[in-house]
This record gives sequence, C-alpha cells and structure tokens, in this order.
Amino acid sequence: MTHAYNKSYLEDAMSNLGAMLDYAVGICGEDLDMFWHRFLASGIAEQFTYRNPKYLCGLSGTELALAVASRTGTPLPMKEPLIDIGSREYWTGWTLAYLQWYLNLPFETLQKKGIGASTLAEVYPTLHEADLMRSVAFAQKLLEENSGKQSLKALRKNAGLTQQELADASGISLRAIRAYEQGQLSLAKASADSVARLQSVLGVENLAL
Repeated sequence: MTHAYNKSYLEDAMSNLGAMLDYAVGICGEDLDMFWHRFLASGIAEQFTYRNPKYLCGLSGTELALAVASRTGTPLPMKEPLIDIGSREYWTGWTLAYLQWYLNLPFETLQKKGIGASTLAEVYPTLHEADLMRSVAFAQKLLEENSGKQSLKALRKNAGLTQQELADASGISLRAIRAYEQGQLSLAKASADSVARLQSVLGVENLAL
C-alpha cells in the first residue's frame, strides 16, 4: 500500500495533530467535533494531503490549533500548552493522522466516509490501548460499508436540485440540508423518516449515512 507521505514525518504529524486537539478542546474548551470541522475548513487539513512539511512537522500542535482558529474566525486564548498525551482528544488527533497517512486519503474524504473526530472519540474507550492496526481495521470497515453509497451532495447534484429545492421537496430544513452536506450533522443520526424522505425525493435506495 502506498502511504500519504514519507514515514519520517509520521511521528511528528501524529503528535502534532493530537496536541492540536488536546490544546483546542482539553485546554481551551472548544467542542471536539466543531473544532475538527474548523480544521477541515481552514485549508490546513489539505496541507497534509499536499505533503507540506511545514504542517506535517514544522508547527507544534499548539501552533496548529492557533492557526486553525485564526483562519476560521474565532481565535483561541493563549494558554499554557500542558498537553495530555493520554487524553481522548490527543488520541483522536494522533490516530486520525495515522489513518490519513496509512490509507492515503484526505481528511475531508475520511470525514465524508464517516471517519472523523467524533467517530474516533466514540471508540476511544475500546481502542486507545490497542495496536493501531485495530483502528485501521475499524476505519477500513467503515470505508467498505460506505463504498456503495453516494453522498447527499452528489445525489442532489445528480438530480439537478439546489439545496433549497431539496429542502422544499423533502420537508427538511435548508439549514439541516447544508449541515448534512458539510458533515456538521450526520445522516446516520437522522430519523428514519428524514432519510426515507430524502431517498424518495432523490430516487435512490442507498444514501451515505
């Protein structure tokens, strides 16, 4: 398997992404899932895909967190970076960095396939002391489960609908449609009725949850 970048960067990338989440969430009190989405929106996540050494190993985890915050509108307070490498947040970022490297997929693609901060945080109690390949197996299972399904955004565009038109036809709010497409809300947690209405309007049986 071809990995995302040279393994010599991996340890730093894992440590820094773990420290980024621990600083933002554990020290500064940010919401884990919301800050992860800020990371995805900041453009910094893409730098891992582009193999940019500055972001893989050139910035500390605290510096990454501050950069994400400054790029996405709400700065973080400057606090002493007493990083807890045993925290749920640290492990989540540390593991996501490994999965992005091992699977050679952008963080954005992993998120769309259901592999994001909230997903990893949920399995922290069972996987944080296990070999990393257990986390890889967990991620690969999610990728396989979602491989035959198309995203809501792709299906909407294929149907020639705007977000507003889909909202009107399905009876689901425009705000919710936008949140589902951006990964801020998970369709996996939507009601069966909402999923059924979307599938009916879009004319599909398999919707990526």
